[in-house]
Amino acid sequence: MKETKFRRLRRDELEEVKGQFVKFLSVNGIDADSWVKIKANDPQRADALILQFSQIVFSGVIERVEYLVQRKPHDLRTYRTGPDKIEMRGLLISGETSVDLTNPDTPPEEIFRQLQADGARPKIYSAERAYLPIGRDQDIFLRMEEGALIDDGQLFQLLDGLS
Repeated sequence: MKETKFRRLRRDELEEVKGQFVKFLSVNGIDADSWVKIKANDPQRADALILQFSQIVFSGVIERVEYLVQRKPHDLRTYRTGPDKIEMRGLLISGETSVDLTNPDTPPEEIFRQLQADGARPKIYSAERAYLPIGRDQDIFLRMEEGALIDDGQLFQLLDGLS
């Protein structure tokens, strides 16, 4: 098998895409009985098939990623992924506040209202850079492994408009 870019899917992740995995095995000439035998008699081959399938899944998902968001209690980072660079817009809160940016259900207006009421100061920051030498897909994958989630881009657009 050629070089792997991504990790192997975890058992719970593989369970979520079980239907696609069954199709993948079928395309590779492996039916249910054969899969049971492979797992029992050739665990290395079974692992290689899961790893190969994992590469396909992650590649397909990451190819379509346009925006990511990473939330910490007082630091929110949003990313826009272009073909050649990744842009980041962030919101950092300094001072005591009850605002918790890990809650995705709190509307931005409520966040800023509460910050003002608490006397905390929001700082909007931004950065952009070319992708790491490992390439766009693995750079995005690293962001996701560090806790960034796929997003619709509304937060990025809001912060971009405020910066």
